[in-house]
Amino acid sequence: MRRAALAALAFPLLAGCIATKQDIRDLQLGMATQQARQDSMVAVLIARTEAMLDSLSDQNVRLRGDLANRLVAIDRQLVQIQELSGQNQAQLGALRRQVDTAAEEARRAQAAAQRADAAPQEEAADPQELFDAALAALRRGSVATARGGFEEFLRAAPEHRLAADAQYNIGQSYEQGRDVPAAITAYERVLSEYATSARAPAALLRIGRLELGRGNRTQARTRLNQVVQRFPRSPEAAEARTELQRLGTR
Repeated sequence: MRRAALAALAFPLLAGCIATKQDIRDLQLGMATQQARQDSMVAVLIARTEAMLDSLSDQNVRLRGDLANRLVAIDRQLVQIQELSGQNQAQLGALRRQVDTAAEEARRAQAAAQRADAAPQEEAADPQELFDAALAALRRGSVATARGGFEEFLRAAPEHRLAADAQYNIGQSYEQGRDVPAAITAYERVLSEYATSARAPAALLRIGRLELGRGNRTQARTRLNQVVQRFPRSPEAAEARTELQRLGTR
């Protein structure tokens, strides 16, 4: 398509055998317009894909077939854009991998939901698969998707060995989203519900650092001292001591 457009623009030049400055400007303008159109399509696709990934948080994480179908439709649009031009291949390739990952997660979760529908007396979904999907979303920066996955995991398997990790990662999702109050609340829940877990000192340390980050030095010092006192042999205690030394008596 792009070659055809360029050929159409170049035809008057060939027909007249002599390219005027206006001809060249017209050709350059046509090429710029074509590139702008392509860039706009890519931007729209990226926005739609990111919105699709984050929409998982608004649904039951045991995804349904319509979500998988919509992801496939986006993937087809990506193929169409790739066919228009060889430009932006790195960006489009990265986006394709992201869509592929999301589609695979959708298919896996859909299969789990179908198994649950076929045998309702059995567990609705594999908690490990649910946790892994949420963790993958967190690592790629889809914080709302990740949060919804971890919350669903805790509803489905509150006594699971990874429950404390799930609650801690909910705090991480809020922290990545720069919602400090919500992050602190999520970390506090780790301390109240999983006080003996390995995530407890990490949650307490994160609270101390978040309080320090928003200027609450007294609260920060209190939390950091709690890390040292309650978990003296933990790696987090060593980090808390370093933070306390930096705070000094200020």
